[in-house]
Amino acid sequence: MLKKKKVEDRLVVYLEGRLDVTVATEVEEQLIKLIDDEGEKHIILNLEQVEYMSSSGFRACIAILRKLKQRDGSLKLCNIRPSVKRIFDVIELTSLFDIFDSEDAALQS
Repeated sequence: MLKKKKVEDRLVVYLEGRLDVTVATEVEEQLIKLIDDEGEKHIILNLEQVEYMSSSGFRACIAILRKLKQRDGSLKLCNIRPSVKRIFDVIELTSLFDIFDSEDAALQS
């Protein structure tokens, strides 16, 4: 189960560990369930505890972003570790996502 908290109309989700092929699919399914079943439209993924993200993790983030955009929602990422951020930069995904240095900055945007 995902760790999460509601802040006004936004849902902050805390991910941790390795976001690889095994975990990414489960995370994506849980987030889609929150969007479809609970009507969440604005999600902030706090990646402070994510030490590694594979292509499956990035694919899951893109799938969630698309699903939220279809519903006039938003996906924001925050607290990305430098090692994971470098991968975002290398595969040129930083322009696709709204990325913030802190959870507070993401909530205030």
